[in-house]
Amino acid sequence: MEFTDKRPVFSPEVFVAEIDGNKTHTLRSFYPRIAKTLLFPDYFGKNLDALFDCLCSLEVVGRNHVVLLIHHPAAFLSKEKPEKRQAALEVLRGAEQPENRSDGVQFQVICLR
Repeated sequence: MEFTDKRPVFSPEVFVAEIDGNKTHTLRSFYPRIAKTLLFPDYFGKNLDALFDCLCSLEVVGRNHVVLLIHHPAAFLSKEKPEKRQAALEVLRGAEQPENRSDGVQFQVICLR
């Protein structure tokens, strides 16, 4: 997970998904947005284990490189208990690790301050 002040420029081959932290203060508001944005299957379980599983198998987007841009990261999951927010951030970090991927996709999270 990387933090930056300026939106990076991506090649057309990169699938860019964007989440607004101002609209995702809780996991309850985050799950439907991430599911729609990254084309999760209908059976997505809306919990951290299911989130990890879906993030590690993103072949459905049809690209080899997927970037999740989080706008306003300070607001992202800000109404969750600190340990729950930390657990969700660990899921995002874990999904970036090549050894956790089942799809061969390069997944990256970038937070735009």
